Amino acid sequence: MTIQYKDLTAGPVEVCRDLCNKLLAHQAQKARFRADILAGMNFENRLKPGFEGAEEKLLVVAYDGVTPIGYVFADAETVPEAARNGLPGWAGDLTGGFYPPDMELPAKVGSLSNLYVLPEYRGRGIGEELARRAMEWLRAVPGVEWLSVYVSNGNNAGPFYERYGFQYTHEVLGGLIQAYFQKA
Repeated sequence: MTIQYKDLTAGPVEVCRDLCNKLLAHQAQKARFRADILAGMNFENRLKPGFEGAEEKLLVVAYDGVTPIGYVFADAETVPEAARNGLPGWAGDLTGGFYPPDMELPAKVGSLSNLYVLPEYRGRGIGEELARRAMEWLRAVPGVEWLSVYVSNGNNAGPFYERYGFQYTHEVLGGLIQAYFQKA
């Protein structure tokens, strides 16, 4: 097995449709709180608009032959103060902002937004390589002051991200998501 990594920052993002939907279904299945909201997320309302609307972005896909088996999506944007408590449409009736209350805004924030590897390929360093590439890119984006990653409740990925310097900062949307931040 030879895994190849391709930079698809220029697209097409649709290559990640099935992988993204599997990631989001996994998050909903593992959820201890409001799985209904997580179950409403899919490629069309999460990855695709995030990719298309990103000021700056990176998309790397891992392939086994011609088959996509994992991906990472990272982006960077300037977050205005008005966005502190802004919520996406999928958040339903939940409240609470995505940014730490003591974080000065506006600020340019880089986010490791999606990372997923098919279960049968886990334990082979693919997720580590995808995360390494994303973190290298995030740290090289000019002007980025903060780095973030959000982990859905029930997902045990927090310790994975802590290895990259992220620290748990707060719960988002009443505990639906755990936020991890670090200074860039």
